[in-house]
Amino acid sequence: MTAATAGADKKPMSKSKAEILDAAAEVFMKLGADTASIDDVARHLGATKGRIYHHFPSKGVLLAEVCLRAADFVHEVVGPAVDASATPEANLRRMIALHIPEILRTLPYHKVIIQSYVGMNQKSTTALERELFDRIRVERRQYEDIFRNILKAGIEDGSFREQNLSIALQSVLLLINAPVFWYKPRKNEPTNFVADLTDQLADMAVSALR
Repeated sequence: MTAATAGADKKPMSKSKAEILDAAAEVFMKLGADTASIDDVARHLGATKGRIYHHFPSKGVLLAEVCLRAADFVHEVVGPAVDASATPEANLRRMIALHIPEILRTLPYHKVIIQSYVGMNQKSTTALERELFDRIRVERRQYEDIFRNILKAGIEDGSFREQNLSIALQSVLLLINAPVFWYKPRKNEPTNFVADLTDQLADMAVSALR
């Protein structure tokens, strides 16, 4: 399934639900997904718990939906950018150039994935929570496959050196997701900081693959 077809299968998200997910991502990021409560999210949103429960029957479902939306953000931006007529290196650079700004634009979501995905997945108990986490795993695999296919094409045509594809894939993904661990927006941040960061990480990824 491509990013385009994956997106086509999803219903448009209501403004109310999107606002709740944005608030939940911020709260889970700041307080920790294990510690934060529906009350904390409601306070941050300036709403009642009833508004949240209208869309999300439990905290576990809310957390799963935050993680799922994080996956959707990058998948929907990067997937359609692959150009079958371009070289593997050109495609990889284009994908990285879209991936990094998008994870920084939606940073709270991706910090929540890093701090809580494994633990909360293990604790999920309802059928709906398990279904949502299964969807996250599927979408994550689909997104990884976009990069996997480009790296495989580069190895096959000689653009990238012969190497273990799985190790190369996970190393590239770790590299381009690294800013999630340390990046914090600054008031005095240079206007070209994100572009420079993206170029540097793309150069590092391509150099390592060669």
